[in-house]
Amino acid sequence: CARRMKLSSHRFAVSNYALAETLNSGQAFRWREGPDGWEGVIDGRWVLLSERPGEILCRAMAPVRDWTWVEDYLQLHVNLERVLAIFPSDPHMRMAVETCRGLRLLRQDPWECLASFILSSTKQITQIKQVVESLCTCFGRAIPVPEGSLPAYGFPGPDELARTSEQELRKCKMGFRAKYLLPAAQAVASGSLDLEELRKLELGEARQRLVKLAGVGPKIANCVLLFAYGF
Repeated sequence: CARRMKLSSHRFAVSNYALAETLNSGQAFRWREGPDGWEGVIDGRWVLLSERPGEILCRAMAPVRDWTWVEDYLQLHVNLERVLAIFPSDPHMRMAVETCRGLRLLRQDPWECLASFILSSTKQITQIKQVVESLCTCFGRAIPVPEGSLPAYGFPGPDELARTSEQELRKCKMGFRAKYLLPAAQAVASGSLDLEELRKLELGEARQRLVKLAGVGPKIANCVLLFAYGF
């Protein structure tokens, strides 16, 4: 059982940031909406995010002296208006901008992002969330949560999953995806796939490294390169 601790809080000034639409857009799969905001796990910490006019309030387990990990995950430093200014001026793009105003890109942990999208194959968002949560509950480390909150678990690293078996992974209701997740974990754990090195590569080469993994095609590779690396 995770220890119970006090909360730290921090307010981030924002503009044009649609928090709910961003967290529930299918980029990440560990966010759960509650009466006080969105509960999730970032960098192995339980967090609660809530949106107010002109700001996002973040609460996390104390002590927190540096909040840059939240700022980086939410990409709060990105000037959305500058990004939109370079969009092509055609009807489809204008409609997308208007419909999805404030929808942002997150910057996720590469391994969590890769594993999550391997598990996403042929599943809807609700189902992906259930499988990812089951994986974390079975193999992740319990992390401190506030009194009254549901238990929370860190995302299991490649080393932990590399030591499991396909049969054990299938107990998390991921079905055939277990035969893809296990060798991916083994490749990262052994160093044959260096996720940090991908940051230094050109887009095409980084994509080629990822699609060498069984179960990873161009779509999953592109999702990982966008949501974890910012390509």
